[in-house]
Amino acid sequence: MEALAGTRPSGFAVVDVETTGFCPGSERIVELGVVLLDGEGVEVEAFATLLDPGCDPGPTHIHGISGPMVDGAPTFPSVHPFLAEQLSGRVLVGHNVDQFDLAFLREECRRTGGAGLVPGSVPTIDTLTVAQYHLGLRGRARLVDCCGYFGLSWLDHHSALADARVTAALFGLMRGRLGDEALGLSRLQAEAAASAWPGASGLTPAIRGRADARVG
Repeated sequence: MEALAGTRPSGFAVVDVETTGFCPGSERIVELGVVLLDGEGVEVEAFATLLDPGCDPGPTHIHGISGPMVDGAPTFPSVHPFLAEQLSGRVLVGHNVDQFDLAFLREECRRTGGAGLVPGSVPTIDTLTVAQYHLGLRGRARLVDCCGYFGLSWLDHHSALADARVTAALFGLMRGRLGDEALGLSRLQAEAAASAWPGASGLTPAIRGRADARVG
C-alpha cells in the first residue's frame, strides 16, 4: 500500500476496479486502485488492494487474480469507510468510469450498507467519453487505444493500480490537449467540493497488494 494522507480531499481521484464479471448487480470487485491527484493533476497519494469477493474471482486469464490471492483478503465493507473518505470532495476519473467503475462502486456500497451508503450525484471525467467525443476515437476507444494515441504504454495491464496510473497520465495529456474549459473542470471541481460519500472515515484499513498475495 502507498498510504493516503489524512488531508482535506481536493482535486481528482482516478479509479480502476478489477471484477469477477461485467454486471455490477451480480458481480463483485476483486481489486481496487485509486490514484489521488491535486488540482493541477499531480499525483499526491495512491491506494490499492485485492478484495475478497466471497465467490470465484472470475476471469483469471484477464486480470491475473486467482482464488488463493483473494482468500482472506480484505472485504469491500472493511475498506469502504477509508475509500469513501478519499473519494469525497474529489472529481472521479476513470476509463469508462460512468458505466463500469462507478457502477460497481455504487453496488458494493449498496451491499455494504443499503441505499444510505450509496453516494448521490458524483462528478466524473470519463476518459473513454473524452476520447470518443473530443478526439475522434469512436469505435476504438479502449484504454490501450487511447494510450496508444498519446504514445503511452504500461506493462501491468488489468492491474488496478497500474491501470489507474496510466489513466491518470492519459487524463493529464487530454487536459493539456483540450484545456480545462472544454472538459468543464471548474464546474466539476465545484460540484465535487460540495459532495461526500456516506460512511467516510480516515482510519486506514488492512490491505493486501498483489505482491503480498498467496498465489497457490
